[in-house]
Amino acid sequence: MAIVILCVDDDRTLLQALRSLLSHSLGRDCRVEIAESGDEALELLDEVAGEGDEVGVVFADYIMPRMRGDELLVRLHARHPGMVKIMLTGQSDFGGVKRVINEANLYRFIEKPFVNADLVLTARAALQGRQREVALHAEIATLRQRLAALEQPQPATP
Repeated sequence: MAIVILCVDDDRTLLQALRSLLSHSLGRDCRVEIAESGDEALELLDEVAGEGDEVGVVFADYIMPRMRGDELLVRLHARHPGMVKIMLTGQSDFGGVKRVINEANLYRFIEKPFVNADLVLTARAALQGRQREVALHAEIATLRQRLAALEQPQPATP
């Protein structure tokens, strides 16, 4: 299972730059997908899940047509609360940012124009954190199975 970074912005040029920067900087650690709208991002999320992968980190612009970034991040959080959510924008209002903090567990807010090194470090930290969380959940599941096996009644020995 690969962890995917999803970048959502209505600026195609910025999306291509983000894909190039993150793919080059993170290498094989992740797959970078892009979407030009909130609706496209939600569809892409379903496609990625259908492939057996997971969108573990999302960068979303705040100002987009039809669905703002705060609405998208809240919807994504409702479907996948463990997803790391990062708002990347040049314009926002306090209410929208506050909403994402309170309703979608915002990981970080990065203002445009961003510094490439800062964005890459943020992506690395978010990706590593998500990978550790996935590994921890797998370990917990294994331990629960072992505990359940130990709690099974043992046959009496003659």
